[in-house]
Amino acid sequence: MIDLATRTTPLTLEDAVHLLRRTTFHPSWTLASSLVGKTPSEAVTSIIENIEPPPTPPQWANTPPEFNDFAAAARLWPELQQWWMERAITLPSLRERLVMLWQNTFSTDYITVYAGQWMLKQSETIRSQAFDFKSLATSMVSDPAMLRYLSGDQSIKGNPNENFAREWFELFTLGVGNYTERDVVEAARAFTGWRISGNQGVYNRGLADLGEKTILGQTGPWEWGDVVRITFEQDACARWVARKLLMTFVEFAPSVDDIQAVALLVQQNNYELKPVLRSLLTSQHFFEPARRGALIKSPAELVIGLASVLQTTNVDRSYAIASMTKLTQEPYYPPTVEGWKGHHAWITSSTFPQRQRYAESFIDGRQTGSSSKLLDVSGSPLTPDVVALIKSMPNNDDATKVVENVAKLLLPVPTTQEQRDVLLEIMLAGAQVYEWDIDAPSAAQRVKFLLQAIVRMPEFQLM
Repeated sequence: MIDLATRTTPLTLEDAVHLLRRTTFHPSWTLASSLVGKTPSEAVTSIIENIEPPPTPPQWANTPPEFNDFAAAARLWPELQQWWMERAITLPSLRERLVMLWQNTFSTDYITVYAGQWMLKQSETIRSQAFDFKSLATSMVSDPAMLRYLSGDQSIKGNPNENFAREWFELFTLGVGNYTERDVVEAARAFTGWRISGNQGVYNRGLADLGEKTILGQTGPWEWGDVVRITFEQDACARWVARKLLMTFVEFAPSVDDIQAVALLVQQNNYELKPVLRSLLTSQHFFEPARRGALIKSPAELVIGLASVLQTTNVDRSYAIASMTKLTQEPYYPPTVEGWKGHHAWITSSTFPQRQRYAESFIDGRQTGSSSKLLDVSGSPLTPDVVALIKSMPNNDDATKVVENVAKLLLPVPTTQEQRDVLLEIMLAGAQVYEWDIDAPSAAQRVKFLLQAIVRMPEFQLM
């Protein structure tokens, strides 16, 4: 059974980096160091209660979509991607981590929706309600991107479309095995009547089926709001949310008992997630060695996380997006209505070497697979200042300590003495330990050797 007792011992550097890997895209040395010595409660409170400036939407955000100019509509897609990347790569934020979770839950894709305004509105709704799952799920019923993606805007009395009702139960709230095919048919009737006007979903009761329906064992003249209410009364809904949180923040295959324990927290807090996450992220269970490295980085966590660690979050946004895309996670274009499956699906015989090459090239200030230099947001060449990174760490005049510190920063699991000896040998490149000098002209290249050796390790793909 999951141990949700609050851990009280102060955070070590390894603890702090573990916490940041799971709650933000930014497990940097500077941010981790600021949490060392704090209790888990103090650290998690600072993360959960972090006051963030609202994102500035693109100029076209509130204009109605134009479906007669496909070239103009297509141009909004990269702008939308860059708008998201700008936020994610510059802001260490638990909210942004939740945005990625819920966007991959309430999946829509740009090719189907084809309205940047609607995709942006959905993203902003998810961001504003990321910690209140009941409100968020309710908002998705009327979300124009979702209405278009699952054909809810074509569903009327006498001809209900079952797409949204099916995904509402299967992918959004209950999970397979907790509803029947009849529940889908009846809920589809209740979800009729929605249309899109401009950038809003609008409910027209005149188009809705107001007849009697039986949904999840309850009978009445149910409308869409009743489906939501009845769904959230089910214990299975709390278990579904609990499993999502555990898979995202703790471990990919939580036990039935662990899910049930967290589900009770979800119900007790009426689907408000801040207190649930506070309990999870401060628990003994979260900080146990078995939880370290229990998840596999998504392309976003790899690309944004490496930029943060190397203090190069000013990297060209288009390149960061293109790199995620090559690693099979193109923003706003999930492969199916189920979103990205994640975890083991991220690593294949093709993507693993691509991940290695991406990280090696980035450290060297090059674009993947070419001699072209990395660029920053202004178009100027960008080379990670690896010497500055090492100088921000203690004991940077000791080669052995440098290896230990960099391994703690980049790897979620402890290294063996044999691994550290090999890494030290790679960094020194034939020199003696006593010859190490962080201010020497050769130091930058030696640090790059060390970093590149670590990002080639399979453990670097874990978090």
